[in-house]
Amino acid sequence: MAEPSGKASRLLEHPALWRAGQLNQATEALSTGFPELDAHLPGRGWPRAGLSEFLLDTTGAGELKLLAPLLKDLSRNEARWIAWVNPPFIPYAPALTALGIDVDRVLLIHPRDHKDALWAFERAARSGGCSVVLGWLDEKQLKVKDTRRLQLAARQGRAFSCLFRPVSAAAESSMAELRLKMKALGSGKLEVSITKRRGGWPVTGLNLTVAEPRRPAEIREQLSLWRSLQHPQDAGNEAELPVLGNPAPAGATHAPSSPGRLVH
Repeated sequence: MAEPSGKASRLLEHPALWRAGQLNQATEALSTGFPELDAHLPGRGWPRAGLSEFLLDTTGAGELKLLAPLLKDLSRNEARWIAWVNPPFIPYAPALTALGIDVDRVLLIHPRDHKDALWAFERAARSGGCSVVLGWLDEKQLKVKDTRRLQLAARQGRAFSCLFRPVSAAAESSMAELRLKMKALGSGKLEVSITKRRGGWPVTGLNLTVAEPRRPAEIREQLSLWRSLQHPQDAGNEAELPVLGNPAPAGATHAPSSPGRLVH
């Protein structure tokens, strides 16, 4: 094959030119805390300002543990909110604290319907007052144009914004710049596939350890303690304990120390 001419060589060296298989390292990013994942992401981390999507087959696969290093870092180093828009369950404050996340920086937003949730997500991302915006929207009503609005808002407000969507949404178009498909493997492990990223091909089958396996005795002890604090008369009857927590009421509040659990 002939060598490229001088003009062609200069063109190939242009920083704006993307080559297949070459990630855009100029992207401003925040480390995920997992080097094996960082190596496959533009800028080697989560997009500092932009929309990401987590595609899950079930809530509680380990998606929040994957975000824990980022939430810990931003909650302690930036004087901005970490907004949770329409979470399916009330976050468990002691669990967040155990992960090193400053719950005083956590803001819960419980909209009345999808329209309000979309509005709240966009405004939080655009405001500049939030370092992170996490959202659970009505999949049946979410449109491609909505993801474009959220992407632009996140860019404007310099917020890492993330939508949690079912795996079936992978077949739908989205303006999110990063899309990850996740599957729980058990024992604190999570299988992650990158289905969309800037400047790179999809990547499948990344196995990450997001949490150390917990001993059954440790789990039973914590559940018994929770039961004794919340329902003294039923202490020791772990079979009736809620797994995820209680549905959240409408309105916006700081993270409560209620028994509802969203961190797995």
